[in-house]
Amino acid sequence: MASQEPLLQSEEHRPFRLRFPSLSFFHHWAKGQPLRETESLDYEPIYNKVYFSRRKLPDRRFYGYTGHTLAKFFVTSATGLVTGLTAAACAAALEFVFARKQQAVQYMIDVVHHQALYAAFGLHLLITTGLLMFAACLVQFWAPTAAGGGVSLVMAFLNGTNVPDLLRLQTLITKFVGSIFSCAANLTVGTEGPLVHMGACIASVIAFWECGSYNVNGKTLTFGEWMSSWCCCSIFRKERRRYSNGVMEDDSTEPPFHSDADHREFVSAGAAAGLAAAFGAPVGGVLFSMEEACTHWSRKVAWRCFLASAVSTFVLAQLHPKGYTGMLSFDSKRSLMYNRDWLFQMPLLIAVSLAAGLLGAAFNLLRRGLWRVRASRKKPGLRILEVFTCGFITLATIFMMSHFFGQCVQLPNTWMADSYGFAFTCPSGQYNDLATPFMSMPGDTIRYIFSVEGGLKGRQDYTVCNETSACHFTPRSLGLLSGIYLLLMALASGVAVPGGLFMPSIMVGASFGGMVGLNLLMWLPESWNIQPGVYAVVAATAVLAGVFRSSISLVVIVVEGTRGIDFLFGIIIAVVCANWIAQFVHKDGVYESELDHDGNVFFLRTEAPNALQYKTASDVMASPVVGFKAVERVDTVVEMLRTTKFNGFPVFPADSDIEAGAAYQDRLEGMIMRSQLLVLLQNQVFTDSHGRLLSGEVPSQRLEMQLDCQMRCFYRTGYMHRRSLASRPEVIDSLHMEDPVQQTQGQVDASTSGRQEDAENWARKMRPGENEVVLLPVEATRLYLDLRPFMNVAPLAVRRRTVASRVHHIFQSLGLRHLAVVEPRGFVVGIITRKDLGLASHEQKTPQQGRTSNGAAPEGLASTIQHMTQWPQTLIVGSSCHHQASFTGSHHGIVMPLQACSC
Repeated sequence: MASQEPLLQSEEHRPFRLRFPSLSFFHHWAKGQPLRETESLDYEPIYNKVYFSRRKLPDRRFYGYTGHTLAKFFVTSATGLVTGLTAAACAAALEFVFARKQQAVQYMIDVVHHQALYAAFGLHLLITTGLLMFAACLVQFWAPTAAGGGVSLVMAFLNGTNVPDLLRLQTLITKFVGSIFSCAANLTVGTEGPLVHMGACIASVIAFWECGSYNVNGKTLTFGEWMSSWCCCSIFRKERRRYSNGVMEDDSTEPPFHSDADHREFVSAGAAAGLAAAFGAPVGGVLFSMEEACTHWSRKVAWRCFLASAVSTFVLAQLHPKGYTGMLSFDSKRSLMYNRDWLFQMPLLIAVSLAAGLLGAAFNLLRRGLWRVRASRKKPGLRILEVFTCGFITLATIFMMSHFFGQCVQLPNTWMADSYGFAFTCPSGQYNDLATPFMSMPGDTIRYIFSVEGGLKGRQDYTVCNETSACHFTPRSLGLLSGIYLLLMALASGVAVPGGLFMPSIMVGASFGGMVGLNLLMWLPESWNIQPGVYAVVAATAVLAGVFRSSISLVVIVVEGTRGIDFLFGIIIAVVCANWIAQFVHKDGVYESELDHDGNVFFLRTEAPNALQYKTASDVMASPVVGFKAVERVDTVVEMLRTTKFNGFPVFPADSDIEAGAAYQDRLEGMIMRSQLLVLLQNQVFTDSHGRLLSGEVPSQRLEMQLDCQMRCFYRTGYMHRRSLASRPEVIDSLHMEDPVQQTQGQVDASTSGRQEDAENWARKMRPGENEVVLLPVEATRLYLDLRPFMNVAPLAVRRRTVASRVHHIFQSLGLRHLAVVEPRGFVVGIITRKDLGLASHEQKTPQQGRTSNGAAPEGLASTIQHMTQWPQTLIVGSSCHHQASFTGSHHGIVMPLQACSC
């Protein structure tokens, strides 16, 4: 083998097309596996030899050094633009569907004289069933991660967890269509939470678009292959122009947006843009992203969030069908309360805030209680039946309550002008005070409740509520609306359709606060200047605080949404009181509860749990560990990747360094990732035991840079949305390792004695049956991989006695995936991942317990050792004496395999 580069650039082994399992394999795999297998993201940069060779920056131009910052500006702006367009389309679609459905039901009531109510219910049920079934089938069979609001899963992604299929284009489409259909079916859910998820999807799709075609080496690449050519191949062509006779003329640039850290910035901006469009609150969207969604915050993330939020809000304001600045823009009238009124009514406002906060906490308890009877995610039929049952119960409750408890009230002129008000069974010119808020657009109902004013002496306006003039809403109707909506919201919050909780929470709080305000208006003298709309705003804010446990961001969102800075004092009271009282009922908000209940996500909170305060790194770490030498045998690497799901492996000194006395055998030298090993195996970069290519040459800098670029683009060219699939044995089978071994037979023989081996040795296959033992050809034991140019030479490590809460802080602040635990002389004794911290936080893991290859806690150290003794000897790095020493507890002169995590 004269040179390694022709192998990389040949038609048979192109460097930019890794041979991954087909889509049929994904489908076959998913049928018998759990719904979701999460994995950690690589937020920590890899500092290796190739990285330091690129330290020279190019000359600065008007667009910056590389143009990446300018490109991010356009991507962020496009994210805000598309999010605003999506929100406008969603609002227009909901307006159209609600209006047509209301007309059809009212027509059925007016035209059918015999059993008109049953006929209207049947028609409404038919419409509701069609809408919900379509949305549920989309979610259950096409995009399961589109169920619910999606905000908690976006938080998990930004925390460092790769949730499969969370940000795909099909998830975005399902979220958009399903949110419209579930809301139009009168299910007590909203589109505000899904807009946050949709914004994140839009940002991901724009930044990592996966369709198109590109010509590489004369062949057309389509769909996912195009992204590979864009992020890697185009850069390589620039690199080739910078080489002359094998000498690099200039430093090459890295692929744009290749890292998870770049992806995180765009997703953060998309989430902020989605919430800003929902409430018409650009600053509130930024603060929401900072306080709730994002774990890792920086000045540039704040700038991207602000830009995307401002653009999305502006676009929606220009295109909204009713001219509102947000989908749930309250746009209430200016408060008529004066400064002294706020002081005198403070005890009343505190009482209302405490009661509304208890309502929010009660919703969380109801929701948690219903989890026990929810249909399993693995049973799609039951999940769809659950959606139908929820829709039927909701619709039957609305019709029954409207018929038996609704009252006919004279229709105000202002409502007639806005086409608001549903007559139901009332005569012409009147409306049913329960059917109207239940069957109208929720945003319009909230807006009218917030606009209810109190009666000062001398104001006899029809829009004023006092003892002598009609009121738009009666206290009884608002009280019933609040209680029923709370129960229906708890019922609908866990079904398999897209839908959020912002709007239902506001509806519960607004109706409760409006009821209290109207009663106070009737009981107290006019000199108190009671404004029911103010109490509605305060109570709505308190319910939101009780459900979500937000603080600063919630204050700004409500102030921007109501366009009323006069409400600021009452809003602050509501947030403080509701958060305080809700903590006594349930310590977590709805997002944290969802993540804890999920079971597949290990979410690292900002503050370390109390369970970690008195534990150390040795109590949390997984051990024993498995790793590789800096120059490792191919059969050892292949066997380790096949038999484990680990994604990170520590690297120890090569045999040549140990023999020269330059290093200890088990001293930590670096960290290598599974994706990097797969790239090396696919490209067949085999060396001898000293790290030289089989031709005897030293790998060129160009070759190393090409391989490093492929490694950094690994999850862009495959497994982008399902990273856990890269940890399966089928991936090793798809590499066809028998082909490179056959191709290198001649080079191995030429580099040793030139003897010819029996052809039968090279005919052995690496594709084992279910019960077969994997064996490489004998010659493969003389093939090595040199990990030194690509391993992370600066891995973070802590001592055994480091407090676990400090370890949690290091993980959370730096976005780590693996953290080594070392002895004072650098000997690796354990590895910590977010799974280890998650298990220790819930006190489900005792000291010195590690995990098995499938991530489950083993029965004990003895069972782990017994399992290791059943591995092939080539799995343990080192000689047989080292293998024996590893079970005696000695850490000197051995290499213990890293309990790298599938995380």
